[in-house]
Amino acid sequence: MTQPFTKTEAEMNLTLVEKHAPLQMPIEDPSASLPPTAQKIVAAARMLLVEKGYDAVTLEKVAAEAGVNKASIRYHFDNKAGLVSALVEFVLHEEFAQGISALPSTPHEDLVRALIDGKRHIIQTTGTFRGLFDVLPHAMRDEDLRRRIASTYPYWAEQNLRLLEVDGTGPAGRAEVLRGLGRLLSAVADGLAIQVGLDPDGFGLDEPLKALEFLLDHALPDLERLAAEADES
Repeated sequence: MTQPFTKTEAEMNLTLVEKHAPLQMPIEDPSASLPPTAQKIVAAARMLLVEKGYDAVTLEKVAAEAGVNKASIRYHFDNKAGLVSALVEFVLHEEFAQGISALPSTPHEDLVRALIDGKRHIIQTTGTFRGLFDVLPHAMRDEDLRRRIASTYPYWAEQNLRLLEVDGTGPAGRAEVLRGLGRLLSAVADGLAIQVGLDPDGFGLDEPLKALEFLLDHALPDLERLAAEADES
């Protein structure tokens, strides 16, 4: 069974904020430690989550979809909570891997547009990303799952800053300004994904993403200036 991600936020920040250091994968590839039957079970659970929601991810339905018996699911994952935890690790690892591979080698003046395009891609094409929002209410009542998901957000904040070539290192004042921007960008993507999930046919991404691009283009120089001033104080 895959082990939960246990790095603290402080440890993750030490890994990620070294200037020019490559982004590190905070969750190891869970498929590397799972046998084929267990991977088949996770794939079945993922399909049910995306197409029918969290309540459809029962041992009976997963077993039927995967072509295994419930005893096999219990052997690999103990119970539904263990299966959902493994599913979350699979999805987050894929998102992390995609984000790292998409780090753009683009001119500085095009970085905002590259970040916006990346957010659009995740929101529009990753069904399981939106499916995770069906898990969140249950994660709020499951301490292990809650901590596992929450521990990924510092990574996303740092990745957002790296995509913009914004240096997140420095004293507390600088970190406060820039890490706030990184976290805000993650929150925008989450919020838009929820709205798309609620109204997939009627909600248009173009307007909010154009507004975000406009705000970043105009505010980023001032945010970097504020960060530099905090660095000097």
